Amino acid sequence: MTLIEVMLVLFILMTLAGVGMVAIQSFRKQANINTAKMELGELATLLDHYENMIGFYPSSDEGLYALCQCPASVDESSWIKIAKWNSPPNDPWGNQYNYQCPGSNNADFDLWSNGLDGQANTEDDVYYTR
Repeated sequence: MTLIEVMLVLFILMTLAGVGMVAIQSFRKQANINTAKMELGELATLLDHYENMIGFYPSSDEGLYALCQCPASVDESSWIKIAKWNSPPNDPWGNQYNYQCPGSNNADFDLWSNGLDGQANTEDDVYYTR
């Protein structure tokens, strides 16, 4: 093999690796968005269970932490622990999910992730919609 042939093979391999990396990054980005949407749906279901048990949704100040502990107005023996964690989960990018009650987009509450950049009101935000 000549040096030119070896260089050509290396160039082809590097090009294929580059194309593969772009495809993997695109797939990972979409997988994180889908994961955030799924988790937002699960959190919304837990909020609905909370509302059914207590009679109202947690306030914005209480936030999603209200799902993790028995409210003072409820007898602890009758409280069915809704969430199986001690603090709300983070989104796929490691940031906290956002919760607002009453909601401005939905009637009961708004629930969203700030997305990859972690900044509110940007193009990559992921919102829960009913």
